[in-house]
Amino acid sequence: MKKAKITLFLRISLAITLLWLVSACEKEPSVTTPEPTVRVLIASSGLGDLSYNDNILRGILQAQQEFHFQLEYVSPADNKEAEQIVRSWQAEGDDPRSYYTILAASEYEDLARKIMPETSADNYLMFDTKADNLTIPTFHFTGYGVSFLAGVAAYTQTKAEKAAYIGGQRHESFIEDCYAGFRDGYKHAGGKDVVELYLSNTQKGFAMPKRAYIMADSLYRLYPFIYAMAGNSNNGIYQYLRDYPAAGYTAGVDTDQSDYSNRIIGSMIKEVGRCVKDYIGAWLRGEELPMRKWYTLESGFMNFQIAGPYKQELESIVEENLQTAIDKEKEYEKTMPAN
Repeated sequence: MKKAKITLFLRISLAITLLWLVSACEKEPSVTTPEPTVRVLIASSGLGDLSYNDNILRGILQAQQEFHFQLEYVSPADNKEAEQIVRSWQAEGDDPRSYYTILAASEYEDLARKIMPETSADNYLMFDTKADNLTIPTFHFTGYGVSFLAGVAAYTQTKAEKAAYIGGQRHESFIEDCYAGFRDGYKHAGGKDVVELYLSNTQKGFAMPKRAYIMADSLYRLYPFIYAMAGNSNNGIYQYLRDYPAAGYTAGVDTDQSDYSNRIIGSMIKEVGRCVKDYIGAWLRGEELPMRKWYTLESGFMNFQIAGPYKQELESIVEENLQTAIDKEKEYEKTMPAN
């Protein structure tokens, strides 16, 4: 009797097992949705500049922690390599909901015109261009207003008739706008003029700290303040002022860089990291992205932040001139030709 009960139990157990296996096989296999991918083309000057490019990556990594996505980023040697990289990305896949491609430097504007889709595509983003005829979303930081405030602060600190300006690349719109703003702010505060110099006619000027160091050695013999808008090359000026702190003063670029020299009276803060984080978040949420957006001094994404040791003397004068700088920037932008 016991043997019959055991046999029946085994048969029932086997039947239940077989039914479970059959039902499991009939179910559709589970599908795991892959994470979207954000692909970034960093400027050819590369990471490690302690300012613009590093700030971009910082914002993207913050976005990755919050939203979760795969990340690929490359800093190509030149435009030829940049084109090869983007074309290889497009060959791998260009699904608007799966891939987001960021051209994170104004030097890629010609590339954008060459290989971007003919119709509007919001899974691309082009950094810092004034162009209004691209088929992908773009944004532009206006450097005039914040540089106007830097000019006011520079004259207030030095009371010198003249100052110097070093740009990373000649004929780059943001760099030349910054010169115009600094010059006008310096003169508005009481200065006479600002001497204008450039490290290069190409984007290579943003990665020439040794050349900037040599230029600083010559310029500080004539001018007590150098306003440099040259990316990683600015580090040459900070190094010079660490070696010769009595030579003069300067300003930081893109992020608060006052830790690199006690002769940095303040820094242009350009919140490009926060900006790109917002764009990635909007894309992942499926929101409609603006095709063209400008970030001005009035936007809150740009400001001139006075360094701690100089706040007592300079912070109030900068605050007093904030609205003037905003108004002057609006006037200046009206004079600029449309692209």
